[in-house]
Amino acid sequence: MSAETDLAAQASTTSRSILRLLKDPLIWLIVMAFIVGIITSPYFLTPLNLANTIRNSAAIGLLSLGMTMVLLTGRIDLSVAATMVFSVIVGVAITTQIGAVLDERWIVRGNSFVGPPVLAIVITLLTGIGVGILNGIGVAYLKVASFIMTLVMLTALRGLSYIFTNGAPFYLKGATFDWIGDTVYLGMPTGFLIFLAALTVMLLLLKGTVAGSRFYAIGGNEIAAMYAGIKTARYVVAAFAISGGCAALAGIVLTARLKSVEAPLGGGYELTAIAIAVIGGVSLAGGIGSPWRTFLATVLFALGLNLFGLWGVSTSYQNLIIGLVLIVAVGISSIQQRMKQE
Repeated sequence: MSAETDLAAQASTTSRSILRLLKDPLIWLIVMAFIVGIITSPYFLTPLNLANTIRNSAAIGLLSLGMTMVLLTGRIDLSVAATMVFSVIVGVAITTQIGAVLDERWIVRGNSFVGPPVLAIVITLLTGIGVGILNGIGVAYLKVASFIMTLVMLTALRGLSYIFTNGAPFYLKGATFDWIGDTVYLGMPTGFLIFLAALTVMLLLLKGTVAGSRFYAIGGNEIAAMYAGIKTARYVVAAFAISGGCAALAGIVLTARLKSVEAPLGGGYELTAIAIAVIGGVSLAGGIGSPWRTFLATVLFALGLNLFGLWGVSTSYQNLIIGLVLIVAVGISSIQQRMKQE
């Protein structure tokens, strides 16, 4: 009898979850994008186009997940795109220096990197997390506004990226980069699977742990969270560290696909990441948002860009549309915040 009761309760919970999911407007917008794509382009539903669409969403999706984490604490991270590129460049540069110490030549003709990719990837991830920790310390302990701190970091990282590369691209060679950038499993590119893995970890952190609830508490009311005994500064640093780690992971996914990295890469990605997070319902004031809805917004955004590409809309107009979407999303978020306060 008890087992039957448990099964009935589980079925009821599942039904409520499905109904709640179907009520999400982002789901219906994604369905509409599919319908419009099928009607307007014979290429939209081809396996190659769909694989390219989700492959292209992986890097910007990872940046948006990191941005979501920082926005939940009521801060913003404008340095994510610069961190994405800088981390990979540092990974390649330091690995090359280690090779020189070992009397190995890992930058060969044509500025091609042929060193051990795993070592470069580990250094890349550590660099991204390190940049995030520096941002977090500046914001949480030195009390620099997150907008200013991360804007300064963006400028510094862009400059350092040019210095380390002398303005020339590094070309990435090796089976590991090919595996990350090119392989497909069950119709899904490896880069997108990495994005899904990061999404799962973030959902488990935010929805399944006490530490996750504290990020929301800090964004909702930081003073109350402080009086409740939460070490708010540590959590702010942790949020920026996670954002930096996500940015480095995005850099690995993006450059493995392009087979190269150069200083100007990813310009403007930080604004796209903010737009996606806000479209996904993350409040710019903090305390409200979900990585799952950021994921849905990423898929919707990727489908939109894919449709623009199929329709022949130029990159300039696509950037204009991204800017307009960001203005509208921020406007709606501000109105919702005012209504909540009233």
